[in-house]
Amino acid sequence: MFHTVVCDLLGIRYPVLQGAMQGGGGVELVAAVSEAGGLGVLPTFGGTDQKLRADIAAVRERTVKPFGVNIMPMGRGIAERAAATCIELGVPVVTTGRADPGEQIVRRLKDAGIRVVSVIPTVEHARRMEAEGVDAVVASGSEAGGHVGMVATLPLVPQVVDAVKIPVIAAGGIGDARGILAAFALGAVGVQMGTRFMATVESDMNAWGKAQLLAMRETDTIVTRAMTGAPVRCIKTAENVAYEEALLRNADAAEVTELKRRVRASRNADDKADRRQSAAGQIAGLIRDVVPVRDLIEGLLADAARLATRMPLVASRTAEK
Repeated sequence: MFHTVVCDLLGIRYPVLQGAMQGGGGVELVAAVSEAGGLGVLPTFGGTDQKLRADIAAVRERTVKPFGVNIMPMGRGIAERAAATCIELGVPVVTTGRADPGEQIVRRLKDAGIRVVSVIPTVEHARRMEAEGVDAVVASGSEAGGHVGMVATLPLVPQVVDAVKIPVIAAGGIGDARGILAAFALGAVGVQMGTRFMATVESDMNAWGKAQLLAMRETDTIVTRAMTGAPVRCIKTAENVAYEEALLRNADAAEVTELKRRVRASRNADDKADRRQSAAGQIAGLIRDVVPVRDLIEGLLADAARLATRMPLVASRTAEK
């Protein structure tokens, strides 16, 4: 099946990265993705250094294969501590968020022999990260779950491919064989998926969230600032819809603050179900089952390989011969 330069760069079997996810992307999922031949990536958003150390150790108890740690730009001190821990513990790959932790940190990671992959939302960001010395970029379109930019995957990926010389990985709206094949057609040499990995046996997403994923349509996500202060695409709920509607009608600050609190609350006031707000991409509308990680990765790539031989253009050329 598919083997590209990103496999050699990161030491993985398949050109498939798992997007770092808070609430869905725990130790079991990260280890399972790496063990299956992809690159599992631990999140650090909102965590402590002690938790990061424990998570790294836990992943290593489950797999000897390469994995990554995502460093979110949550302030210089936090990013420096996370980078120092990754260097100390010999983490093989670090991914960075939609804003990078700074050239100094990137250089320190690189000097320690760590591969650095930056998630970027624009061509400008891709060029800047290439200049800072990262090994590859993930061009992530606005369809993705989590923190999002303004440019969709289809126009973003080929423009980034044309703009930089380092490998480009596609993300945003990718969750089946067709999406993977489309990413390669756009010039990417790998894919990053987040939402699809949430609907796996090894994901630690809560039961309410997995049930939502299976029932969602493509219109059942929302982009809101209520979760982190920056635009985040997540599962649409009554709480985050109410928050966005309050902003549109210029509600007073007290009401907006209370609505934000409700969005961030771990439980809904009217029931006992665990309804933590969860990031999710528009690809959720294609998810119809919860499967083991290995079955997912190998099945998607096998389907993509078969699909490549049945593309209409391929068929028409064969007919002409």
